[in-house]
Amino acid sequence: MFGSSVLDIGLGLMFVYLMSGLVCTAVNEAIASVLSWRSNNLRAGIRNLLDGPDAAHAEWTERFFAHPLIQGLYRKGSGPSYIPSRTFALALLDLVVPPAGRKPQTVEDLRLVVEASPASDRIKQVLSLLIEEADRFTAAGQKLRLEGVLDLDKLDTLFNQLQRQIEIWFNNSMERVSGWYKRRVQACTIGVAMIVAAALNVDSVMITRHLAQDGALRTVIAAEATQTAQQPPPDPQGGASSSVKSRVQGIDALGIPLGWPNPDGAPTGLAWYLTKVLGILLTAGAASLGAPFWFDVLNRFVSIRSTGKAPEETPLPPKQLPMPAPPGVPAGVAPMGNPLGV
Repeated sequence: MFGSSVLDIGLGLMFVYLMSGLVCTAVNEAIASVLSWRSNNLRAGIRNLLDGPDAAHAEWTERFFAHPLIQGLYRKGSGPSYIPSRTFALALLDLVVPPAGRKPQTVEDLRLVVEASPASDRIKQVLSLLIEEADRFTAAGQKLRLEGVLDLDKLDTLFNQLQRQIEIWFNNSMERVSGWYKRRVQACTIGVAMIVAAALNVDSVMITRHLAQDGALRTVIAAEATQTAQQPPPDPQGGASSSVKSRVQGIDALGIPLGWPNPDGAPTGLAWYLTKVLGILLTAGAASLGAPFWFDVLNRFVSIRSTGKAPEETPLPPKQLPMPAPPGVPAGVAPMGNPLGV
């Protein structure tokens, strides 16, 4: 009985952390949308590629975003938050190698076109390296073809191989840009989690105490947590303000003690304040891990809890019964070769 209560308390806390994480994610999405974090982050990453982080003027970044292929990704005047690698490569090549005649087919032609283009020295240096890489791939593909081997990744024209190399360059750079965004969001999540936990009085210590003392509340929360774990993962990005409101109302409707004034009454001394700060910090730290983390933990915990006690891995030997003594052997004496008497 005691073990069951402890498991239910753990389920209740995980459920609260999951809901708090969803609230924090919804707030983060609202902030990111208002401040255009994704599009600004993408523009900063492309500026780092085309003009360099220390460039006084982002001339080529502006040219790139003014290209019709990129303009087609705009929505209601706001910049794109994602650009496919193929679109990036096509737009850049169109700016550097305008389609005024046939495409250059040799390494020398490509180098001359790039050197004669109005591209910056930074872009020319990068493209010259990528041209060398494309030439190696093309030469390897031709050699394999002569040997009777068809490698579709290498068996292509030099210009198409250059486009492929630009796409790889772009994708590798965007992985680093994604890291910038994740670090910014993580820092924001920690701050939002502390504000949400304090504003809503989501106190882990207080909630644990209520779950330990109120069996009915514990049962309701455990059932709700189990049902949530059996459903598809909740979408943390749907409708920022309405999502925050619905999540908070959902937690409050279950009877979990939240909000101000404090459900346990007025402050009673220094120990009360220290416990309150500890409980809110615990909730903020847990919620900052994110809703996907707690959904996964909750799912695993429910699965283990519903399985019950695991059976013994090594089966016990069958019960040994004494056999009747053969004729001529006194009772209780084991026959030769059977020291166990069975």
